Amino acid sequence: MAAVSFACAGSSQDPAPDQRLIALEEKVHSLEESIGALASETAALKDEVATLAEQAGSLEGREAAGSASEPQEMADSEEGQEEQPAIPEEDRTNAAERMDDLDARVRELEDLASTVEWVVLAVEQWAKGVDDPLSALEGTALERTVRLAAESGGEVHYINHADREDPSVLVMPQVAVDGETPLVVSLHGFGGDSAYQATYVPLHERVNTGGFAVLLPNGIRDSEGNRFWNPTDECCESAKGGQDDVAYLTELVASAEEVMDFGPVYFFGYSNGGFMSYHIACKGLPGLRAVASLAGTSYVEDGNCEGTSPVSVLHIHGTADEVILFEGDETEPDPKADGERAFYAGALEMVDRWSRRAGCEWPEQPQTYATLDLDQSVAGAETRAFRLESGCAEGIRIELWMSVGSSHAPSYGDAFVDALVDWLLSQE
Repeated sequence: MAAVSFACAGSSQDPAPDQRLIALEEKVHSLEESIGALASETAALKDEVATLAEQAGSLEGREAAGSASEPQEMADSEEGQEEQPAIPEEDRTNAAERMDDLDARVRELEDLASTVEWVVLAVEQWAKGVDDPLSALEGTALERTVRLAAESGGEVHYINHADREDPSVLVMPQVAVDGETPLVVSLHGFGGDSAYQATYVPLHERVNTGGFAVLLPNGIRDSEGNRFWNPTDECCESAKGGQDDVAYLTELVASAEEVMDFGPVYFFGYSNGGFMSYHIACKGLPGLRAVASLAGTSYVEDGNCEGTSPVSVLHIHGTADEVILFEGDETEPDPKADGERAFYAGALEMVDRWSRRAGCEWPEQPQTYATLDLDQSVAGAETRAFRLESGCAEGIRIELWMSVGSSHAPSYGDAFVDALVDWLLSQE
């Protein structure tokens, strides 16, 4: 995609392309190669861990059977074990450590993907004739977000929170109705920030025509400086040391309500932000009407969602996503987490989960109700749309947009933003 954008940018008026952008294009290719290599290493590591876990389970079964048998049976069992040597204790210990490595690798993939997306945006803006596309990458996340919001013609407000250094940006429409104007909370992916989110999916550009407000918060930074959200319950015990993003976002929305009394609240999240959007739906944010997630899902074990109230859900996912797989990633249970599975559910599992929470059932063979041309990097109408709205709790719609051939960061334009806004605002 970067190569195409770069080629299209050349013109007779600009015979000597900006050397910085040439360097950016080269960086895109390098990062894309790194993503491919890391994904291959991750797959190999998962296979190794699965094999070790299977061998460990087999050994434990034989040991248990041996302890309950008569002496002769134990002797027979030991003879059989000679044909299948026991796993070295070192390998057993390393299996747990390697399982932990998997989560770190997924985050590294997301970080690389986020960097590629930023670079591609700069190249694409150059192709559109922007005089200095790199300016979009300059300044703090707050400064860049405010600049984008101001250019859109929206009314900018700062929403402060005691636990965060910078305020969040609230973009209001010029005409708002107390108690009716919807609020959309837009969450960035791992390694991104509010300005990247606003650039990638510019909901703020639709506030005046759509009559809604957009809240653009930022996650905190990890030890390497990457912003992220914590979509788990591993937050609230002092030993865990993680941030409670459910509390943060709930309080942030409440603070935004001091600007005006909003109508329905919607969450949209990309990747790690999609994980967080689902998590906050599980926790029951007051006024939440619907959640839309792009390339984000939930963990396989989601007991935190038991008893949650149903909301409308739009799950958007590319079948060629190599970072957060469309099919999900249900690894073997982590020995260090009391048997809990460490990874995430697939797209079909997500719509099935939220259908059941709404009292309806996602069909095994759903019928496409529309075919959408949203991803500019995939030829033709790549997105097949499925929905379930009959038989569910009143006013609830569960929908899946399956983008055939789309990656972790589809090349979206106005058509996607318009379709997303239309879907969110229709969930009344």
